[in-house]
Amino acid sequence: MDKVKIHSLTLTALLFSSISMGLYAYRNFSSGETGYGMVFVLLCMFMLGLVLYGFVRNRRLGDGGTEGS
Repeated sequence: MDKVKIHSLTLTALLFSSISMGLYAYRNFSSGETGYGMVFVLLCMFMLGLVLYGFVRNRRLGDGGTEGS
């Protein structure tokens, strides 16, 4: 089965979501809600990781490289 690229619009939306999670985490930290802030920092880092993975995966599939398989 052929591997499919992740659409760039999906990656862009995920990037904007991670940025808004980071801003929301900052707002929670500044208002003294440390628990909510930590949750949103973790969500932000998770989403940024997914975006980076998507960019790397798309680049690898675009080059035609099959390093992992």
